Amino acid sequence: MNYLVVDFEFTFYKRPVGRPRTFFPEIIEVGAVKLNETLNECGKLQSFVKPHFFPKHAKNAMDFCMITDADMKKAITFPVMLKKLSAMYEAEQTFFVAWGDADYKVLNEGCSRHKLDNPIIEADYLDLAEAYKLWKDEENTPSLKTAIMEMECVADGLAHTAFDDAYNTGKVLAKMLGKGWTYEAYLRAKELQKNN
Repeated sequence: MNYLVVDFEFTFYKRPVGRPRTFFPEIIEVGAVKLNETLNECGKLQSFVKPHFFPKHAKNAMDFCMITDADMKKAITFPVMLKKLSAMYEAEQTFFVAWGDADYKVLNEGCSRHKLDNPIIEADYLDLAEAYKLWKDEENTPSLKTAIMEMECVADGLAHTAFDDAYNTGKVLAKMLGKGWTYEAYLRAKELQKNN
């Protein structure tokens, strides 16, 4: 199996009033690094993505992620991003890896709202935060920053920038695999947790 390690930055709405009834988080940046079976990098993607449905509500997220108006002028559309991501992924041959469960949800919702099929099979989705938590037998899900420190990885770039977060998630994955973590053991731990 290959590993497509992905991070999305997306819009949010935190004000107590004024939230549009149909509001949903839209992807505004994608970062991805593809690793082959030997964990060598064999592809990458970094793009800003235009919010299509609620562009006026993207400012807070853009500020949080340090995305400028100039960056957004170079942004691609959601369908173009989906096509680029899909080109890096092969169903049942590629794990779609992210830190947490939000990334798959926001991708799936975006596909639904744009009336596009999600090319990423949910069975290929690997929530590395959950896998790390079960592997370390921790009660709470650690942040990516915590995992980077615990695994003694050298973090690259800035937190909350999509490509850097994806790249650093890939580093944690590589360290876990190097220390004996396996997907099969993760599935067993997940099943055990479900039955307890």
